[in-house]
Amino acid sequence: MKYIVLTHPDDIPNEINRIHSLFNDNLQILHVHKPNYDIGQLKNYIEKIDVQYHSRLVVHAYDQFLSEQDSLNDFSFKLKGIHLPEKVRTERLSLPSNFKVISTSFHTLHDVIHNAENYEYVFLSPIFNSISKKGYNAAFDMDELKAALVKSNHSVIALGGMDKGKQEVISELGFAGMGVLGAVWSVQ
Repeated sequence: MKYIVLTHPDDIPNEINRIHSLFNDNLQILHVHKPNYDIGQLKNYIEKIDVQYHSRLVVHAYDQFLSEQDSLNDFSFKLKGIHLPEKVRTERLSLPSNFKVISTSFHTLHDVIHNAENYEYVFLSPIFNSISKKGYNAAFDMDELKAALVKSNHSVIALGGMDKGKQEVISELGFAGMGVLGAVWSVQ
């Protein structure tokens, strides 16, 4: 089962040290999600992460890349890839060619079953009530969810309300893994 950690959108005390600890504990994939950062801030953030871990980073930064195209030439980190938000995927906006698309986000079972694009994995949310987003509550019937996952050609990662206590139910439902944010960053 894949275990993916997403950074908190806001800055967290000792965040980079905590990220290094996660990698030292064998975390394989970290999604860097800092929507309020401009491209310079994003570069500075990634530079603080030990270079040996850059190949495990997936960046949620599409808007920053589009708005600051000239800065992209300097964005030369050897990252795992980029995450496409739903808006970008559905509007078919083009992605700079130097980035490999690894993942995207789905919020409907229809997309889980019928989207034919090729991603390494896709997030589906919210599966349970979110730990980090108040009011972002579970959106799926568990029986319908299980049936959709069987029909899907995607490696689907559960997101929303994830913690280690949900690992067994996530596996039983047929998810390929879980994405964790609030449980890691103690965001209540």
